[in-house]
Amino acid sequence: MNTYSGVWRCIQRLHQIYPFEVKAIFQRVGIENNLLSNQNVSIPVKILLDFIIDAQSAFKDELISINFGRMAQIRPNYGEAFGLVFVYSKNLEEGLKMLQSFIHTELEDINFLISEEKNLIKIQSVANPNIKHPSIYENLGLSILASFIRSKRFQIKQINTKTVTHTKGLNEKSVFNCPINTSCEETSLLISKKNYLKKNSIANPNLVKYLSTILEAKSQKMTLNISLTEKIERLMNNYENHFNLINIQEISNHLGLSTNSLRNQLSKENKTFREIFNKFKLKKAEHMIKDGFSVKAISYHLGYSEPSSFVRWFTSQTQFTPTSFRVNEN
Repeated sequence: MNTYSGVWRCIQRLHQIYPFEVKAIFQRVGIENNLLSNQNVSIPVKILLDFIIDAQSAFKDELISINFGRMAQIRPNYGEAFGLVFVYSKNLEEGLKMLQSFIHTELEDINFLISEEKNLIKIQSVANPNIKHPSIYENLGLSILASFIRSKRFQIKQINTKTVTHTKGLNEKSVFNCPINTSCEETSLLISKKNYLKKNSIANPNLVKYLSTILEAKSQKMTLNISLTEKIERLMNNYENHFNLINIQEISNHLGLSTNSLRNQLSKENKTFREIFNKFKLKKAEHMIKDGFSVKAISYHLGYSEPSSFVRWFTSQTQFTPTSFRVNEN
C-alpha cells in the first residue's frame, strides 16, 4: 500500500507548525526533506507508520494516528474493489461484513468484530498483539472503516481508542465529528442499528458479487501458505473480550470444516484444539501482564468469570502466578 496526497498534505501542515521536529523525524525514518514540496507524493505505508510512531513521541499527541489514518487511502491493487463493494452493497450491514471478510487482503494482522448493543452496532478493530505497536494499527484500521462509513454520510455515534492521554476521562470531538474516548479497553466505533440496516438506493448486487469473487480469490491466495494453526489463531483473534465464546464447533464453522475433520487435520500436525487455544490465551495474557493490566482486567478479558480461575490456569501453564511473572519480566 502507498499513501497519496491526502495524508501527505496532513504531514505538510504539521511541518508548517513544527518544521524542525518534522525534519528531524524525516531523517530518523528515512524520508527525504525535498519531498515536502511535492503535492502528489507516494510513499510506502511502512514509512508512514514509522513517521506516526515517531510523531506520537515527539508531539505527545496520542490521537495523531487517528488523524493520519483519517487521511490515509487504501489504494493500489484491490483498494478500489473494497470501496466499490462498500458503496454498492444493499446496506451497511452487508458492506461491513464484506469488509470484515476480506480486509486482511490489504491490512494484514487486522480484523473487525461486529456486535449489537441495544439499538447500536459496535465495530471493534483488533490487531494481532504480536506485531509491533498493535494499537496504532487498530487506530488506522478503525479510521479507514470510519472513512468508508462517513463517505456514505452516515453518522458515527462514538469512537473509542486504547491510546492513553495525560488527561483522565478525556472526551472530545474527533475528525469524524463525533465524541472520541481515550484510554479505553478496546478500539471501536458505534453506529445506529437503523443506519446499519437502512436500504441503499444505489445497491448493485451483481457488481458486489463480481467484486467479491475477485477479493475472495486474492484472500484465498494469501492464505494458501498459512498453516492451519495460524488460521485458527487469526479467527480466535476476532473474539477480543469474548474469548469465552470460542470453542471447536465455532472455529470449525468459520473454517468450513466439521469438528471431526478439524480434529483429524490437527492430529496430523500433532496438535489439539485445546493446546492451540491455551497457547493463544497464554500469549494474550503475557502481553497484557507486560502492558500493566490488572489480574482482574485480564481474567475478564480472557473470559474467566473469576480472577482466581484465571490465576490457577495461568499458574498451571507457566509455573508462575501473574504477579511473579510480572516481577520476573521487569
